[in-house]
Amino acid sequence: MTSTSTDFKPTVEDFDQWTEKNDEEAFASIAQNYKVRHIIKGDVYWALVPGGRTYKLPLSMSIDDFTRLSNTSDDTESVEQLKRILSAFAGDKQAKALNGEPVQVVFNLLSDYGDAVVRAQGASLGKSNGSPASSPNTGV
Repeated sequence: MTSTSTDFKPTVEDFDQWTEKNDEEAFASIAQNYKVRHIIKGDVYWALVPGGRTYKLPLSMSIDDFTRLSNTSDDTESVEQLKRILSAFAGDKQAKALNGEPVQVVFNLLSDYGDAVVRAQGASLGKSNGSPASSPNTGV
């Protein structure tokens, strides 16, 4: 039943035999194909996307950039803000390269980068796993 061939044409039996478990397995496989990996060097987030391209984004950003990225009203706006930050931080070539990525990769990159920014904020406040329980500057 599983095929990666573009020549595959499902039969009525394929549809009749398809189960929720098949759905879960198919989507798990698809998710692996669009997985974004990252490393952190200094205050820079480096993402590796499935096609082998890397993207460089700042973990330290201005309040304006953070607000624009956080206050987007839809996915299209989020992608445009990500491209703007990429362009400012790593150049227009990287921002334009994002246009060629599958939409799932772009959304996974947005999500992973957003998580990294939040974790970096926590680290700067002394709240990361490797930090003391409270920061002398925040009293937290």
